[in-house]
Amino acid sequence: MFDRFALRLCTAGLLGLMALAPTAFAQNTSTPAGVNTETFQDWEVNCPTNPADGSCSMTQLVNGADGEPVLRVVVGNPQQLDKSAITFLLPLGVRLAPGLQFQVGSNQPTTIPYQVCVQQGCRADMPIEPALMSQLKGGSTATVSMIDPRGQRVDLNVSLMGFSSAKNRVDQ
Repeated sequence: MFDRFALRLCTAGLLGLMALAPTAFAQNTSTPAGVNTETFQDWEVNCPTNPADGSCSMTQLVNGADGEPVLRVVVGNPQQLDKSAITFLLPLGVRLAPGLQFQVGSNQPTTIPYQVCVQQGCRADMPIEPALMSQLKGGSTATVSMIDPRGQRVDLNVSLMGFSSAKNRVDQ
């Protein structure tokens, strides 16, 4: 039990290193200084121009029914983990206790607890196990489900189009 707790605690703290992820919901129309951006279908890869400044990460911004951004998904390779990790950034006001659910295609959903909420939004992270990575690379869509402030379940579709190519770029 301690090992699982330690891994979760370590993961929660270490994923903060995925700092190349743009501010939670800011729609970035220009490339920040010191970052190269490439697009792979529905995914954007951000890499520092100086490799000493960190590693690449891939991101997708998901809009709600009203066209406003409600979710940012970030995938990267934190140095402290021996595998990739995925981060979900959601707006303030989500119900925290149930966490969020992540499901790729018709596979079994995974419940992910929120790690922290700050002014920009709430964050949930998890390492990507090999089976999940295979699902992500082979799938076409995933669903993130959260509970809104009124207690209603909200399902957000995440496109996996371009995921494999973007992930290959991040892994270079």
